[in-house]
Amino acid sequence: MDDAAGNAFSRRGYYLCQDTEALMATDRRRGGFSLVELLVVIGIIALLIALLLPSLNKARAQAHWVNCKSNLRQVGIALEIYSQNWKGTIFPPRLGANQPKDRRWPVFVFKPPRYDPPEMTCPSDPFPLEEHSYLLNDHLALNNIKFSSRVADRSPSEVIVMGEKRSDYPDYYMNRGDFTTRVEPYRHGSRYGSNYLFLDLHVESLKEYAAIIGMDPWDPTPVDPPNP
Repeated sequence: MDDAAGNAFSRRGYYLCQDTEALMATDRRRGGFSLVELLVVIGIIALLIALLLPSLNKARAQAHWVNCKSNLRQVGIALEIYSQNWKGTIFPPRLGANQPKDRRWPVFVFKPPRYDPPEMTCPSDPFPLEEHSYLLNDHLALNNIKFSSRVADRSPSEVIVMGEKRSDYPDYYMNRGDFTTRVEPYRHGSRYGSNYLFLDLHVESLKEYAAIIGMDPWDPTPVDPPNP
C-alpha cells in the first residue's frame, strides 16, 4: 500500500515537473523575438525616422530664425538706449575687432558690459569668429545718420542698421567696399535669407539684399541733416 502511494506521488511529481517545464518554454517563446521580427521592427523605426527627420530639421531651423530675429530686436533696443545718452548717435564707431575685447562697441552698449552678449550670436551661427554674428552698418557713422535722420529717397524702414555677417570674418562693422565679402545673405537658407535690423527698429527677413549695378545696398546716402 505504501509502495503504491509512493509510486502515485512520484508520478504526480513527474507530471508536475513536465508541466512546469512546458510552461517555462512557452513563456520563453512568447517573451522573445525572432530575427525576422527584429529586422521588421528596425525597418519600421528607420522609416519613421526618415519621414520625421526633415520636419524636425525644418522646425529647428525655423526656431533658430525666430530666435535670431529676437536677438536683433534686443540689440535694437540696446542701441536706442545708447543713442538717447549720446545725442542720437546710433552706435560707437571704430570699436571693432582691432580693439581689445574690453574696448569693443558691445561693452559700451549692453548692460551689464560685455563684449560677447548672447544677443550677438545667431543660433544658426553657433561658432562665429570673434563670438558675434552681426554687423553694424558703418555707412551710418560715416554719414552722421542718427535715429532721427531723414534719409533721402528712403524711409527709416528701408535703412539697414545691422545684418548678419559671414562666420569666417571677425568684423563688427560693414565698411565701405565690404558688402560682397562680409555680409551673409543666406544665414537661414534660401527660404528665409537673412535677418536685418532697420532704422525704425523693426526686424525683417530678406532674401539676398542684392547690389544694384555695383551699388552697396547698405549705403543710404545722400542724407539730410538730423532733426534737432
